[in-house]
Amino acid sequence: VIFVHGCFWHGHEGCKYFKIPGTRTSWWINKIHKNRENDLKNMASLRQEQWKVITIFECDLKSERRDKTLLKLLANLK
Repeated sequence: VIFVHGCFWHGHEGCKYFKIPGTRTSWWINKIHKNRENDLKNMASLRQEQWKVITIFECDLKSERRDKTLLKLLANLK
């Protein structure tokens, strides 16, 4: 299973595309925290069913990183 996560929606730590908005801050923090919890729960469930899980973040598909990301993905799929 390959997940492609949006950096903002999944709280990609250390990423320039993840910044908590200045308005409704606590709501956004809770929303992103819940997304992360759901991600972990879904990945654990899939792994329990013997699926291999790969997560790619949106920033890894930007033009300057895309080739490296796709080569790494191909290596993981072999």
